[in-house]
Amino acid sequence: MAEELLDIAELIRQIRGGQPAAAEQLFHSYEPEIRAEIRYRLRSAAVRRVVDSQDICQSVMISFFLRVGAGQYEIAQSQDLLRLLLKIARHKTNDVYRAQLADKRDVRRVRPLHEVDEQGEKPRQDQRAANAAELTDLLEELERQLSTHEFEIASLRRQGFQWDEIGEQLGESPEALRKRFHRAIERIGRTLTPWF
Repeated sequence: MAEELLDIAELIRQIRGGQPAAAEQLFHSYEPEIRAEIRYRLRSAAVRRVVDSQDICQSVMISFFLRVGAGQYEIAQSQDLLRLLLKIARHKTNDVYRAQLADKRDVRRVRPLHEVDEQGEKPRQDQRAANAAELTDLLEELERQLSTHEFEIASLRRQGFQWDEIGEQLGESPEALRKRFHRAIERIGRTLTPWF
């Protein structure tokens, strides 16, 4: 597997440091397995007509990169990262189903103009570069929307400080800081990307 060759801890450090090449490398290494999981779970032809596995995969990676950029995840092993990404993919796919099959939007009532063979689609190289640039923009926007206090916490997390060390520096409970910061990431993430 390609991810076996990656130094996950180093890639995450680079992503937190704002290096888009690291985000792109991680994205390309895990994209096939994430999309396979999403395609497996997108069993409804009606939902597949309106939602592409690429859309959900990008949402998975955007959520992951936003949280990594904010210092939320501590991952060093490729199998742990894959498990996390697949779990996010399952949740996002379930969210898509709920949204698309809701009474007001039930896609089962929509008649397709044409069918698309999702299995044969391949992301173009220029699309991959655009995805990496989009992720960088999202991380920058996340930082812009953080309060001064939240930004200070994010900066300390990116520098590798643990929650107890941050709590000591800021004179607050580590658990309270962690919870408040994660709520802020959730709040901002929902404004930046669908299915966050």
